[in-house]
Amino acid sequence: MNDSERRPPKVPRPTPAPRVPSPPLSQVIGRPWPVIESCGDGTSIVTFVRYAPQAGGVLLFVNRLTDERDPGASEMEPAGELGFWLLSYRMHDDWRASYSFIEHTGDGPPPWRGQTGQVQLRALLDDAAADPGNSLATVNKAGRVVSVVQLPAAPPQPFLAPPGTPRPPQVDLDGTDGSVRPVWIHRAGSGADLPLVVILDGETWLDRYSLPRALDAAVAAGVLPPLQAVFVGSGTREQRWDDLGHVGGVTEFVARTVVPWARASLDVTTDPLRTAITGQSLGGLSALWALAAYPDVVGAAVAQSASLWSSSPVSELRAAGPVRLYLEVGRQEWLLLPLHRELRRALISTPVDLRYVEYNGGHDYACWRGGLLDGLAALLG
Repeated sequence: MNDSERRPPKVPRPTPAPRVPSPPLSQVIGRPWPVIESCGDGTSIVTFVRYAPQAGGVLLFVNRLTDERDPGASEMEPAGELGFWLLSYRMHDDWRASYSFIEHTGDGPPPWRGQTGQVQLRALLDDAAADPGNSLATVNKAGRVVSVVQLPAAPPQPFLAPPGTPRPPQVDLDGTDGSVRPVWIHRAGSGADLPLVVILDGETWLDRYSLPRALDAAVAAGVLPPLQAVFVGSGTREQRWDDLGHVGGVTEFVARTVVPWARASLDVTTDPLRTAITGQSLGGLSALWALAAYPDVVGAAVAQSASLWSSSPVSELRAAGPVRLYLEVGRQEWLLLPLHRELRRALISTPVDLRYVEYNGGHDYACWRGGLLDGLAALLG
């Protein structure tokens, strides 16, 4: 896959982000940030606040509200001469998103002005800062702490666990292509003939989101049945781009190596409908391909914000037979949302048992970390 094929097409946001005038500074000082004011009609005004007295400009980067082709539209406005910067959006009350701030303290105009390239803006994000006035936070895939805003009607996430849990035992498996790949195994609950859940991007879910602890909590609460989880490593960024999002690579490794090994070595089911794979973005597309290409091995999938701009196994899924799919996408994902709706329409009146969810958010682990457990509960609960 060459560089141009590795990046989704940069489609401009079809409508401007719902930015509204910010309230006077006196109405936000001394209150928890961001400041949320209900409009009484299912929407709220969310005012982000940044104290940066030395800055000549502040960019608020909110997942999928900030358009990377037009970052200047997300510049914050100075509130008088006290060093505070404000920006307000009016959002529906079920919204959740991660966000951070980029400050410009050097000479000249802020570097994001006039930038329309993803690479340049992502470089600036390496120095982005979380919101010290907000206790809600997560860690992005790059390992940086980012803040999280969530409105009152956002889907509950009762089983989140803080990062820092040690990885479970590792096993190195020989792939059919001669490669050796690591997997990590965790049993949530106890029992025999357990459902098997294969989790792609395993390092991310282990190190950033302590998913084994979240699974344990969901099982203890009776939301999930006892299950056996196998976390599959994705390696470096370059390896991930080459490995995910198509019928070979990690998809073949899961079907031909991981699942047969688990069935031979662990006390897990041989029922494809109780054998699930989960993935996000390119991993979500890999989960779809696993379901489409190997329905007799993997009969259930949680696909979150799948990279359908790259490929879409529509015909293969329609022919896969009675498989189970939990497919979700964010309403703020203006590139992926219509592609997911198209896939949903294509799977109507097919043997695919489809649960389709649109959440108010973006391409965001702040949303996926709850949706993953929701998806497993829908498939296995």
